[in-house]
Amino acid sequence: MKFITKESKPGPGIPENAPEKRRFFLFFEILGVKFTKLMQLNFIYLLCLTPLVVGLYFSFSLNPEIQEFSDLSRTALFTFAPDYISLIILAVSMFITGPATAGFVFVLRNMQRREHTWVFSDFFDQFKKNYKKGVIMSIFDTIIYLVLYIAFNFYMFYMPNIFPEMSMISALASGVVAIIFFVYTWAHFYIYTMMVTFDLKLKHILKNSIIFALGKLPLNLLITVIVAAVIIGMIYMLAWSILAFSVVFALIAVSLIGLIIVFSTYTTIDSLMLKRVQEKEKGGRVLNTRDE
Repeated sequence: MKFITKESKPGPGIPENAPEKRRFFLFFEILGVKFTKLMQLNFIYLLCLTPLVVGLYFSFSLNPEIQEFSDLSRTALFTFAPDYISLIILAVSMFITGPATAGFVFVLRNMQRREHTWVFSDFFDQFKKNYKKGVIMSIFDTIIYLVLYIAFNFYMFYMPNIFPEMSMISALASGVVAIIFFVYTWAHFYIYTMMVTFDLKLKHILKNSIIFALGKLPLNLLITVIVAAVIIGMIYMLAWSILAFSVVFALIAVSLIGLIIVFSTYTTIDSLMLKRVQEKEKGGRVLNTRDE
């Protein structure tokens, strides 16, 4: 398959033959030039995430037995107790969240490549093109994260109370579950970028993403720290002003976090996968890329 760029002309405000800047400065240039489009993208993506957020909100309740954080050894802080309505909402969200994330990442990927992108049309084009893979990924994520949540609560909170003599084993087991959670989450830094860039089967996307999650551990840790700092800043903003938090969250927060992740990880995918595929194309071999 021929490697095709939908619109290869540079975006507004970026000269056509501009020299490549250092990545740190390039990020802020893209953030400034594409700020309006990032706000548009933020709005569309949040709209698509509404069923997931609503379903999760009504599925988790603060355990009334907990009076203070020091009492966490007795039971879990949050209880997953969905009713029929929240289960239906969560089920509906699985048919929206994955495809929407593909559209979201595609637009961010084009921005970081300094390519022109039409936010609405490109978002929904990729929503449709990656619909099947996105839905399967959403279902897979729901199962994996639910199993990890149950396992962590069991090993961390309930097992020490049921079998006090196995507290060491429960601590080790909960640690393993936490590691699996982080590795699987780091894999998501790469999954959707590969999904919208390469014509690969989902199992190959997952395999490559897990390899990147482990092989690029320092980078993934750095991204986690930066994203955590942004989220903590949002939490402090919430404590200071609900209105300010709501405005920032609705306008740019999610797109900013997405841009940080895609911008930071794309060079890895570009150098280790995309350039190799393009070299094969020059040699006359068939490509497995998609960029339209």
